Amino acid sequence: MKRTAATMLAAALTVVASAGDFNGGRTVPVHRFAPVDRDGDKVSVCARMPAALSQEKTCGQCHEIEKMPGGSHFRNGGTNDVVNKVNREPWFLCSTNGGCRVVSLADRGGLSAWEWARTFGYAIPGGGLASCPAAMCEPAGEHQRWFVTGPLEMNCLACHSQDDYDVSEWAKQTMRENWSGAALAAAGYARVEGMNARLDAAWDPLIAENPDDHLFKVPEKVLYEPSKFDDKGRCTFRVGKPKNENCLACHAVSAVGTPSHDIAGDVHLQRGMRCIDCHQNGMDHRIETKSCASCHLEKNGAGPKPRHVGLPLIHLETLSCTVCHSGVTKDGACAQVRTMRANRIGIYGKAHWETDVPFIEEPFIRKNADGKVELCRRAAVSPQPSTLNAQPTNYVYWAFAHDVKPARQARGADPDRCAACHSITSRFFEGYEDPVYFTAFNLAFLGRPVFKVVLWVVFGLLCLFAAAAAAVALNRAAAKVEEGTTHFLWGAFKWLVDVGFVLAMVYLVLSGVLGWWRGGMTWWWLMLHMVAGGVLAGAVAAMAVLRHGERTRGMASSVIWTLWLVFAAGTVFTAVMPMMAVFGSQGQAFLLWSHRCTALTFTVLSLAVCFVALKKRR
Repeated sequence: MKRTAATMLAAALTVVASAGDFNGGRTVPVHRFAPVDRDGDKVSVCARMPAALSQEKTCGQCHEIEKMPGGSHFRNGGTNDVVNKVNREPWFLCSTNGGCRVVSLADRGGLSAWEWARTFGYAIPGGGLASCPAAMCEPAGEHQRWFVTGPLEMNCLACHSQDDYDVSEWAKQTMRENWSGAALAAAGYARVEGMNARLDAAWDPLIAENPDDHLFKVPEKVLYEPSKFDDKGRCTFRVGKPKNENCLACHAVSAVGTPSHDIAGDVHLQRGMRCIDCHQNGMDHRIETKSCASCHLEKNGAGPKPRHVGLPLIHLETLSCTVCHSGVTKDGACAQVRTMRANRIGIYGKAHWETDVPFIEEPFIRKNADGKVELCRRAAVSPQPSTLNAQPTNYVYWAFAHDVKPARQARGADPDRCAACHSITSRFFEGYEDPVYFTAFNLAFLGRPVFKVVLWVVFGLLCLFAAAAAAVALNRAAAKVEEGTTHFLWGAFKWLVDVGFVLAMVYLVLSGVLGWWRGGMTWWWLMLHMVAGGVLAGAVAAMAVLRHGERTRGMASSVIWTLWLVFAAGTVFTAVMPMMAVFGSQGQAFLLWSHRCTALTFTVLSLAVCFVALKKRR
């Protein structure tokens, strides 16, 4: 009895311990539960002044939320992040008069932690510096309004919502400093009224209303949508793996002046792939990106394998794949582009959010820290006193690798080919520090067509001379062989070769023609056809060695003998190539017809050779 009770208790504990693990179900679990606020209390959605839902507390009821603060999207300058060493798009701080400078995550460009979160909150999914406890403990002052806004928590719905997520509403609410309800308003679970940005820095958030002002200084007020909740205060959150739309809301880039219907987009997305197929992560939300080579170059990769016909190997060794296959500009020409982070594209409303500052151009090529050439965008920034000598051009560059184009639209494809980069009008090398060398290098390509013609002519002449020399040497060698084969045994061997050749030829012609006429050859007919083919190949080789001298004495016999050798080689080639794993079905069919035509021509030439030989003997 005690043993049975212990077993049942152990089984119950095992079930409880594994309740959050995958149990084999093939559908996304329904996330239906009552939301909680920052204190962990259930939100009363019907209250007159309900508290805002806390995504960290609500999602943390099931998920290991403590692993996520160090995720790639939340590493934006808080204590969880060192200065990012990867050459990614920087943060820009721009003024109304057109001035622009790069904001370093190390010093935040002189902005306080709260100011940084307020300035760039529209382009981040919360978290990081915007909810970092250390940042929120910085000395209070006129540039710190944590007391009013509270933290801008990690916005799980920005990536995982499967409904229509409104990034414009998120941007509007973060700029209004309504940080508690910004995610709810963007996801459509609530309507957020008021504007914390108009409140004093010492405003007490526990005082929900302003008794003296109901029009201007109105604090944030969350009004939940009743249709989203049941009578128990539970709500169904339609969440799942991020969709492409979730990613593109913050990571979209477009060329200035390009109509929406002319934007082709990334070739992978056109083929039905998702962003998360290449950008994967675990519960820690650290994004790990698959390389192009993992799919397109490695043996077990799922993507098509590029051929790169005619491309010098130096390109594959020194250039990243993005140099030829990425970019949003038409035909790879240098043009102005705008991004969501820098130019606030993709945010819509009565007011126009998008700006031309910073002025961003692409494409430019640069060498990264590993010496690999990669494709970059650049933006002009205001000079910094400490970096005037280090960066006299006042440009900042960062790499990109999206909006991949198919091979036929890649840089260097037909009809431009080499001229796409190596021409005097190309701006391909503009981002390099040594423009003089590359200008001279591109000028050298003007004489490249003439250079190719000269090399081909020389190659053809050398081949002719080599063939002539080989023919003379072969004829002399054949004469020596003929002089040494006058013995009776050699004559008997020649006779056996001839008999084997004739017998094999007769069977091959009969079986081949009958098989062709009957629509196919199988069983013993096919096996004996292969055996006879081997005998014929050996006999042809022996005849070429033993009879070349006597067959090349006269002009007519030499011509017929040369044709006989050519079609003999063609017959053997078209017989053996279908056995190689080179061609597909269409190639196999072509080789079959080629073999039939070549073999029949070879048969006719064999009769001609015999006729000429008999005529000479008479």
